[in-house]
Amino acid sequence: NKKDLRYGENPHQKSYFYNNSSNHNLFNAIVQEGKQLSYNNILDIDSAYECINEFSEPTCVIIKHNNPCGAASHKKIKNAFLNAYNADPISAFGGVVIFNKSIDEKLANLIISNFFEVIIAPNFNKKILEIFNKKKRLILIESNKIKRDKKTEIKSINGGYLIQEKNSIFFSKKDMRCVSKKIALKKQVKDLIFGFKICKHVKSNAVVLVKNEQTIGIGAGQMSRIDATKIALSKNLLKRKKQGFIAASDAF
Repeated sequence: NKKDLRYGENPHQKSYFYNNSSNHNLFNAIVQEGKQLSYNNILDIDSAYECINEFSEPTCVIIKHNNPCGAASHKKIKNAFLNAYNADPISAFGGVVIFNKSIDEKLANLIISNFFEVIIAPNFNKKILEIFNKKKRLILIESNKIKRDKKTEIKSINGGYLIQEKNSIFFSKKDMRCVSKKIALKKQVKDLIFGFKICKHVKSNAVVLVKNEQTIGIGAGQMSRIDATKIALSKNLLKRKKQGFIAASDAF
C-alpha cells in the first residue's frame, strides 16, 4: 500500500510510504494524528523504535535527525524522561520521544509542557489521551502495534541497491574484556553497556558520554572522531559533572 507523506527530506520533495505488513503498519499504530507524517518523521520514528528495543529497564530516548540526543534509564519512567530531556534540552526541542513503559498522568503533563512532534509509548489510556489532546498537532504512536521485523537494510544508489544484514547484536558484559591493569567498577561497566547500546544508534563518527545511565554528551555524524568528542564534551550537563563518566565510541 502507498501512502502520501507531508513532504520529503526537504519541503519541495514529494514522498511516499510503502508498507510491507498490513497487520503491523506504522499508520495503524497512530492513536492521535495531530498532523500528517513527513519523510523525516518516519525516519525518526524508526530510529527511536530501534534504539528503545535495546532496553528492558524503564528507558526514555529522544531522537532528533535520526540520532539520539538524550537517553536515560531509571527505575521510574518519569525520571528517565527528565534525565533524557535534561541531557540536551536544546536539541530535544521538536524531537521524537519514545518510552518502553506506559506513561502516567504526571508524566504526560510534564511532556506537554515542552514541544515535541511525536510521542511513542507501548500504549495510551483514555486519561492520558485527554491530556495529550491539548496539543492538537502532536502525533501519538503505540509501539505495541509495531512489529520489529526488519532483517535487512536497503539503500538505493544510482544504478541499484545496497543490502546488508541488520545490526542485531545486543551489547552486554560478555562482549567486554579488560585490557588494562585497573579493573572497571560495577557501576562503570553498567554505564559502558548503556553507552554502547546508545552508540549503536548514533551516526558515525559517534562518541557517547554517560554517567548514571544517562547520556551527558553525544557527538554524532562527524567526519572526525576528534570533532565528535569535542561536540560531546561541549554539552551543558558536563559542566556540572566533570568526573566519573564513561565514553563509548564506534571506533575500531
